Amino acid sequence: MKDILCGIDLGTTNSSIAFLREGRPFAVDIEEGSAIVPSVVSLDEETGQIFVGRSAKNRLAAFPDQTVRSIKRLMGKEVKVQFGKRSSSPEEISSLILKYLVDKASEKVGQEIKRTVITVPAYFNDAQRRATIRAGELAGLEVSRIINEPTAASLVYDHVASLGGSPSPYILVYDLGGGTFDVSILEIKGEIKEVLSSCGDTALGGDDFDERLVAFFLRRMREETGLDFTDPGRALHVRLREIAERAKISLSDQPFVWVKEVGLTHVNGEPVHLNVEIDRRDYEEMIGDLLQKTVAKVEEALEEAHLNLGDIGNVILVGGATRTPLIQKTLTEMFERSISHSIDPDLCVALGASVQSGLMAGEPLGHILLDVTAHSLGVKTADEFDQESGDADYFSIIIRRNTKVPVRKGELYYTIVDKQEGVDVEVFQGESPSCKGNTLIGRFWYPLKPSPADSPIITEFAYDKEGIVHITLDQKGYNNRKEVTLDVRRRRVIQTEAEEKEQEILNYIVEKSRRLIARDGLPAPLRRNLEELTDRYEDAIKSGKAESVIDQCEDELLEKIEEAEEGLGAIE
Repeated sequence: MKDILCGIDLGTTNSSIAFLREGRPFAVDIEEGSAIVPSVVSLDEETGQIFVGRSAKNRLAAFPDQTVRSIKRLMGKEVKVQFGKRSSSPEEISSLILKYLVDKASEKVGQEIKRTVITVPAYFNDAQRRATIRAGELAGLEVSRIINEPTAASLVYDHVASLGGSPSPYILVYDLGGGTFDVSILEIKGEIKEVLSSCGDTALGGDDFDERLVAFFLRRMREETGLDFTDPGRALHVRLREIAERAKISLSDQPFVWVKEVGLTHVNGEPVHLNVEIDRRDYEEMIGDLLQKTVAKVEEALEEAHLNLGDIGNVILVGGATRTPLIQKTLTEMFERSISHSIDPDLCVALGASVQSGLMAGEPLGHILLDVTAHSLGVKTADEFDQESGDADYFSIIIRRNTKVPVRKGELYYTIVDKQEGVDVEVFQGESPSCKGNTLIGRFWYPLKPSPADSPIITEFAYDKEGIVHITLDQKGYNNRKEVTLDVRRRRVIQTEAEEKEQEILNYIVEKSRRLIARDGLPAPLRRNLEELTDRYEDAIKSGKAESVIDQCEDELLEKIEEAEEGLGAIE
């Protein structure tokens, strides 16, 4: 039996393991259906039992002195870490994480894992790399290779089917994890990947974002109680960090988060509670200076590589902290094009490490097939107006193209006038900043309760694998909530309230085909085929034919549309 080829991302905050199956990398679900394992180790002093992963993280608040996290920051240092009565080196603690990953993965795949490729930050020095190899050996593994995280990320992106971007050979990897930041620029020359520059900050990551929220919580507690929480003590600080991490994750998808924690601590026998609402904009102000540090590192890496922003073909986002909307917005403005995820940022390094293991073994490698959104989805807002018609025409994106589904995202909008009667919600898909350049796929009326101008409306899109978008609107503070379901594949609004008026049914495939038919230069036979297939598809939808019939018509039409686009592209 052939050895399993696997790769491990040994991270500061979380770790993961992936393996190759039939030439494609897969992340192994280790805990509760998740491939992401907290890099935390805890010791039960009474029984001597070692906990790793989620179970260890669950003990952190109750047993902070017996639990270790972020051990990666100490790799390569001649130190001992005390947790409980046990004293261990950083590589010994890391070996416990590695062994846990490998043992659980072996159970899942039904075969013992012996060899692995392990990733490290590009800026790791020789001592840190040797410590990582030593950790693998202590875990009973043969470490075939240590590979840089940005290189691993670039490997997995090489094997993503239909990845867009510029044909430029230069890619930039922006890796913001829990404890560290790393930016690298690579040049791709066929099978050769050369790192041109690499910059980083060993003390900057998602953990630092958490600390800004912790400081905010402590200020609010001080304001509420009049007590001084300057030195909160380890137990309270650990608990606040956990609360901050959950709030940070929620703020990536929601414009507001309510934090309600009862009995955080006791002062003079009285419980101290935390009840506070966090606005995403306020949170972004808290972390703004940290983000600017990463921007400075990006500029430094470009300077060292002797490249300009326009030379970069693709920007790869790695690390869970890159889910922060402000990061994607800042990079999008910096590079003057949409920057978003194409692969789960928590898993792409482990997936890339497994690709490296396959390359070393001479395995044939196939493309990674991603279930992602084909187009950006959003709503029309009044941020900008069409110069000809004077109508609102700004496309405000809620779910970006190539976002892995299922996904749930929310944004915050505001009313324009006092006692506004309602909002004509128009849902578009496309990549143009103008709604005029995109496709309207659904429209419905959202009645509002009387409120002053600039009242917030939370708009949330939940997109599932079947192409169904569940839209929720909530007039904040007025108990006015509306839910509408939009079938993106069939281009129709599915009403959730019987009394609602019928909405216009639009089909973007038909619209796209009609536009192509009207174009000059399309060969007559192709034009006739396109017209025939468009009529057949439209008739199948209108007459309510079986889904299998509609799907077949849709596939044939899409294939002909692609042929027409290629023909017109060749002419141009």
